[in-house]
Amino acid sequence: MIRAFIALCGALAIAGCTQQGGTPTRSVSLGEGQVIATSPAGYCVDDISSQPANDFAILAPCASLGAAGGIPQVVGFATVQVGPAESGSIAADEIALRDFLITDEGVSLLSQTGDGAEVNVLSTQAFNSQVMIHFNDEGPPPLAGLQSEEWRAFTTINGRLVTIGVRGLAVAPLTDGPGATLLKLIVAGVQAAAIPSEDNATPDV
Repeated sequence: MIRAFIALCGALAIAGCTQQGGTPTRSVSLGEGQVIATSPAGYCVDDISSQPANDFAILAPCASLGAAGGIPQVVGFATVQVGPAESGSIAADEIALRDFLITDEGVSLLSQTGDGAEVNVLSTQAFNSQVMIHFNDEGPPPLAGLQSEEWRAFTTINGRLVTIGVRGLAVAPLTDGPGATLLKLIVAGVQAAAIPSEDNATPDV
């Protein structure tokens, strides 16, 4: 299971990107339609930079994506990555996952460059098949202009491992309270999609 987790974490290393036109939306379907990521108030999906086909989404303040609306109270940037079917078994033992993430091998997965020496874990939480970890990464950020601190969560939805990361801006960095709050808001908006049961399926004619 840990090897599958390592492979999935590699997908979080993303190239720099910005919204250029388009009409941002508030939600996106991931994981073959089994997971819906809905952004909190003031945030939208970056429809251009997100990659739904690869089960990856970027959430940012709507105002930064050219959409109407005010600036949210907590300004940050979030990524959502949904793993393949059955990958969520990795987080079934949240204590084991938390303990793995603070090992040398685990912190190397948190780093954008894969260099664990650049990562300093600041705090961790493990509960209800969720792991939240707050760390500082001295390597280059996933996007230029983001701060070095990150709040990341690992959880399971519809049997799939979901990884959510939050960072603030380097010029206006998030502190622990707002960073953790924004992470929890993003996590709360990522939910299982309603899958029609066979009983409710449209009958053949």
